[in-house]
Amino acid sequence: MLLILLTAAAYFYFHSQYFLLLTDIGEIPRLRRGIVYLGFIVNYAYFIACSLLEFSLIFNWLFFAFLLFLETLLYNKGNKIGSMFSTLLGIICGLAVNIFCRSVIAILLNLPLQNFDNRTRDIGNLKGFPVMLGFVLAGAAMRIIRRPVLIGRIRLILKHRQNLSFILEMMAGLFFYLFLNLLLYSTPLNDLLLKLWSIKSCLFCVVGFYIAIRYTWRICVLDDYREKNRQIERQLEEQKREEEYLRHQAFLDTLTGLYNRQCAEETLASLMDQKSGFSLCFLDLDGLKNVNDRYGHEEGDRYIRAAAEEIRRACRSGMDSLYRYGGDEFLALFVGMGAAAAEQRVDLINERLQKSASAGEYPYTLSLSYGVVESAEFTDWKELIKTADGKMYEQKRRKQAVKCTHGGQS
Repeated sequence: MLLILLTAAAYFYFHSQYFLLLTDIGEIPRLRRGIVYLGFIVNYAYFIACSLLEFSLIFNWLFFAFLLFLETLLYNKGNKIGSMFSTLLGIICGLAVNIFCRSVIAILLNLPLQNFDNRTRDIGNLKGFPVMLGFVLAGAAMRIIRRPVLIGRIRLILKHRQNLSFILEMMAGLFFYLFLNLLLYSTPLNDLLLKLWSIKSCLFCVVGFYIAIRYTWRICVLDDYREKNRQIERQLEEQKREEEYLRHQAFLDTLTGLYNRQCAEETLASLMDQKSGFSLCFLDLDGLKNVNDRYGHEEGDRYIRAAAEEIRRACRSGMDSLYRYGGDEFLALFVGMGAAAAEQRVDLINERLQKSASAGEYPYTLSLSYGVVESAEFTDWKELIKTADGKMYEQKRRKQAVKCTHGGQS
């Protein structure tokens, strides 16, 4: 009776440590004592029944594993994968330590392993003491596994479902390897090699289990690093796209949709550094101030948009570029085109603008003054713009002079 009570206390220690381990792994706020106490009563009653009915150790441990899985599943609220992992962990530790204790005591007492099986009615059966010691040591093993470092590793493994199949297969293999060692308890031979083989099997399973856990944990850590790298890459790509968008918005003129002065100057500087050949056309709307004063700024904006669209049509897609340089000023870059050809293009723009006005679409005249220079004649982009600007104003003055002359004659 005393041995039964001591064994019950030893098993309760193992049982409680196992469920405390489940609590730590699952980050459960508090121990679910009702399930723990109920499980202890059911399991220990089962052990007593196995001893009284002298079930084989194979049946004993196989059905115990099934019971423990059901209790673990209930404790984990239906988490099958986590429950399978925890059950195999508890069974491997419990069975390995139990076999180890039986084998060591069999060596010390120089008795066959059969004296430590479930045939409790046989004279000389001594399974009680190694079983009690096994539960105590298995409980101590559970307590060691509950260390924060190991708990952290187990939690990480359980989060990586893609790696769980490997560790579960390894644990199942170790369990069945230990399971087969229970067959040794059916032999009456008092063979030292069998006992040493049994001890070796226990140590092999414990070391193998540790290696499997460590290997899987390292794989999970590497997976986390790869995922973090992918997240950083995605963040960098998103940041790059955002920067490009903001840069695009910073370079964009909201009225016309063209690139603005800052973008024009950066592009010019880059083309000059690359010594690319192009013609720069500086364009200015004629009479915009009068349109604003007479018809309002909305009509003035309409004038700007119409001129911008006509200039855009004259630019070759993928080669030339157009910028709104100021309120009524535009810059057009004609890549690989001479000044004469660029002037012809702008003359065509003026013709189309004048036709729009003649057709009655606008109650005022639409026209552009311009100055064209070739990049090959300059080394500084600022001088390039200054010269083109000067030519534009010279043309504008000529227009004013002609207008005044015609006005004086009339």
